[in-house]
Amino acid sequence: MPRRVRILGRKKALTSYPKVLINDPTGNRKSRFPSNQITTTKYTLLNFLPKNLFEQFRRVTNIYFLCIVIITLIPAISPLTPWTSILPLAFVLGTTALKEGYEDFGRYKADNKVNNKKYYVMKRDGTFAKKTSKSLVVGDIVKIMSDQNFPSDIVPLVSALDDGVCFVETAQLDGETNLKIYKAPVATNSMDPEKIPNITGYVEAEVPNHRLYNFVGTLNVEGETHSLNYQNLLLRGATLRNTEWAIGVVVYTGKYTKLSLNQKLPPSKFSTVERRLNKAVIGIFVFKMGCVISMTVGSAVFNHEGIRDNWYLDIDISASYQTIRDFFSYFALLSFMIPMSLMVTLEVVKVIQGKFMEWDKRMALDPDDVAETGMAVKTTNLNDELALVKYIFSDKTGTLTENRMIFQKVSINGVIYHEAGKGELKTELKSGSDNAEAIRDFLTNLSICHAAVPDVDEETGDLVYKSQSPDEVALCDGSRLNGFTFKTRTQTDVTIEAMGETISFETLNVLEFTSDRRRMSVIVRLPESMGGGIRIYSKGADSMMLSLLRDGDDDIKQKTLDDIELFCKEGLRTLILGYKDVTEDEYEEWNTVFHKAETALEDRDNKIDEASKLMERDFIIIGATAIEDKLQDEVPETIYNLLRAGIKVWVITGDKQATAINIGHSCKLLKDSMEIMVCNAESSDECRDLLKSYVDRYCAHPRKRSDPELGLVIDGHTLNYALEEHAQHFLQITKLCHSVVCCRVTPIQKANIVKLIKENTHEVCLSIGDGANDVSMIQEAHIGVGIYGNEGTQAARSADYAIRQFRHLRCLITIHGRYSFLRNSGLIQYSIYKNAAAFLVQFWYGFYSGYSANTIYDDLIITLFNIIFTSVPPFFYAIFEKDIEPDIIDQYPEVFRRVQTGYQFSYSSLFVWVLNAIWHSIIFFFGGVILLGNEPFYGNGRSTGLRVMGNMVSTIAITIVILKCAIFTNHWNILVHCGIWGSIAAYFLVFLVESYIPAIFRNQYHQFVICFQSPMFWLMFLVAIFVCLVPDIFGKFLQRELYPEDWQILQEAQQVKTLDKVDAALQRKLAADKNPDEIVEELDPEDA
Repeated sequence: MPRRVRILGRKKALTSYPKVLINDPTGNRKSRFPSNQITTTKYTLLNFLPKNLFEQFRRVTNIYFLCIVIITLIPAISPLTPWTSILPLAFVLGTTALKEGYEDFGRYKADNKVNNKKYYVMKRDGTFAKKTSKSLVVGDIVKIMSDQNFPSDIVPLVSALDDGVCFVETAQLDGETNLKIYKAPVATNSMDPEKIPNITGYVEAEVPNHRLYNFVGTLNVEGETHSLNYQNLLLRGATLRNTEWAIGVVVYTGKYTKLSLNQKLPPSKFSTVERRLNKAVIGIFVFKMGCVISMTVGSAVFNHEGIRDNWYLDIDISASYQTIRDFFSYFALLSFMIPMSLMVTLEVVKVIQGKFMEWDKRMALDPDDVAETGMAVKTTNLNDELALVKYIFSDKTGTLTENRMIFQKVSINGVIYHEAGKGELKTELKSGSDNAEAIRDFLTNLSICHAAVPDVDEETGDLVYKSQSPDEVALCDGSRLNGFTFKTRTQTDVTIEAMGETISFETLNVLEFTSDRRRMSVIVRLPESMGGGIRIYSKGADSMMLSLLRDGDDDIKQKTLDDIELFCKEGLRTLILGYKDVTEDEYEEWNTVFHKAETALEDRDNKIDEASKLMERDFIIIGATAIEDKLQDEVPETIYNLLRAGIKVWVITGDKQATAINIGHSCKLLKDSMEIMVCNAESSDECRDLLKSYVDRYCAHPRKRSDPELGLVIDGHTLNYALEEHAQHFLQITKLCHSVVCCRVTPIQKANIVKLIKENTHEVCLSIGDGANDVSMIQEAHIGVGIYGNEGTQAARSADYAIRQFRHLRCLITIHGRYSFLRNSGLIQYSIYKNAAAFLVQFWYGFYSGYSANTIYDDLIITLFNIIFTSVPPFFYAIFEKDIEPDIIDQYPEVFRRVQTGYQFSYSSLFVWVLNAIWHSIIFFFGGVILLGNEPFYGNGRSTGLRVMGNMVSTIAITIVILKCAIFTNHWNILVHCGIWGSIAAYFLVFLVESYIPAIFRNQYHQFVICFQSPMFWLMFLVAIFVCLVPDIFGKFLQRELYPEDWQILQEAQQVKTLDKVDAALQRKLAADKNPDEIVEELDPEDA
């Protein structure tokens, strides 16, 4: 059913696109097509402030703190000056606004650059005038020069090359640098450009949609209708190459170009840490409300008794009014228990962590050029989620392998040629082999049945082939190596050089390859030297081609299948080739049906597919090809490393089972010591019985560590039954499996596998791939990783992280993911701790102040607490913290298990931090109460009072919470030192300045000297530090000595240079045939 869209200016949603009139600008204006101006910015100068504030106040935390600001603006109920809440909130809002404004300004400059590019537009007299891109309108006749980008979606009318052929690079659309052939319609492809202003007609196009490789339309010129497909639409963002010029009519502009329709936001993904943080903030709010309500109840009781008994308080308002006022006062006073700046700090930290990933030379192809050959981070909010990965789902071709195909072997007419990749077929032809005719048919098929484009290497001058499929390039190279060279192609013919003889074939129809068809066919008229007549050549996957072969030829079929099985066991990729001769009458009858299908405006693809099936049958089998796709560097080591880290790895591929198993062994995913379960079923019942037998065998009893590891190999046909009808049994088995290989899998099955595991295991899943067929799997997973591959960058563009090779995944997950989780967990829990520890003092003070909601702290100290005094140490911690060095993690990936469970940031760990904060707040306040309870006098006869006690408590509280950060910091550098000691110094400096500016800080006059001259202060200071921090230090010492964790053993071994002993212990355990999962867990501290 056509997609409903709304054309700009129309109120009614349309199900069709208006006709694009050629050489009739007045008629086109009536259709009110959209402007070609592109705007990707989020804001304008006028709406930036209101819109940005609206966006920020969609966050519940910002609304909460806005309520606090409003309360502090009401003097009757606020115990604080408004600046204590206004400045911190303004800091958070301002920082976020600056970040968003900077990003949007970058988009604005990019838009301006694109919108103001100039292009030649044909006038009515046939001359050309320059016009900016944003000024182009639908119906304009535009002339594009070589190496120019197309400013809109254009139907070409004529080009500088024969038959209106245009060579186009679509790298900005799909990342593919290989040139593609686009064509002008037959009606205009040979027209003199000067005659274009005189033609009349229109283009009838489908409703704008995002599908890059689908276009349905017709061109009506001088009363004749011609079909248009995706090869007749030059897309905005693509570039004209190797073609001097091309002239076409603008069909889609602005937001209705396919480029704009593909520029949508990726699906929102939230990390486990973020979800836990949101719940933690709710929990803290509930805790805070409990404190507020308890203080309010206390206030009600005290005020009720105070009216009668405490006459000296001069309470001249009703107890109920006082209680309501105290509720709002305590609501504001205790609001700082929720760290206001945490969210923005966490966001900035994640961006910096992402930059560290992009700058990491270990994840760059060329360490000296990280900017061009490094990785890209698209979604920084998932940095810490990388540490929780339990499942990896990987494509094979281009992900584990190089996707650089090498033509190796062939089977022709039942005969294997092992040296075909070295020109053996050419030798056979020269020697007059008995199989020469079949070899010629085979090589002819290879050289004409493809979509490759010939090009000339600028450096060497050699002929090279470019195609979006590396397989086609390998097959063309293999054909050329054996004497059949593909030379040129036009819309009407294809020319090859066969054993030195130039031969041209008239191209009648091309039935193109799709992921559903999994085959390609070309219908040609043979030259007279080959006997004339019409022939269809076809090649495709054996799963598709076998059913299309003619009856008979059983011996050759079986021999070819046996050869294919042999090739697959060697890990080679295979295709079956066939052909069929067609009579003129058969072709004309079929072509009538096909022409109707390709000119249909609705359901064209399905109609073309049905018409193609009428011709693609009863093929004569010629043979099969075998192409090698080598593994990338360090793939076996990477997979072994990930398995040792406790991650289950699944390889999902479209290859045959034998090929998939061979690759599984090559990359160490499958091992000889494994028990491998193979699932091949022809029916649902058979699938159920097979899975149930495995469940009964392996799931009935708990598996022991000494039991061999399990592996599963399952094909796509069986997988359909397993996913749709027997998911429970399938899940039971896969949970026990060390690794899984899925073969003959379609793109939609890839996504369904990920969805099943994600929804039923509730574990973090990561998908990695390199092609467009992996996009659905990548977006389905919690984390998507794309590889910049030979199949383009569709996967990389759709992913959360884009890397260059599979081996970089090891560093991304086990090192950067691990560090990010530890850093962000520490930042969050410490931020909650420091605010709770410092501001729960206000709660305890309420019991001693008659529940009056007065503050014990100075207002400026409260204001700067989160902005300056305690913001820098956790910020630098979240950027630089590392417990052990990257090389150690790489050598002992088992330490990844420390973070994989997520216990470092769980509700229990957060509860411990909060208990610690409560304990420290008690020490801060009641230490002062005990030591200053008798209100000692100074030499001048003055007593200490509330202000002195408040400054003593704030000094001790801020110093201790900063030193607490120092205690759990493992990695120290100059910035961490500056952050810790500089923050303490900053507090003392502010306190000193306050004490000597009485005109501004009246209550703080001379307080610095009073505090630091007091012996009681120093006693309280030392006792508080001892009581608060020494238990932490002593507890860490005991834990390290008695119950050390694996990372602590390796940390100490690294520091004292005894890693060789740890490595020796590791080798001993490996020699004893231990499971690698147990190795570091069993290491003895004495080994270090």
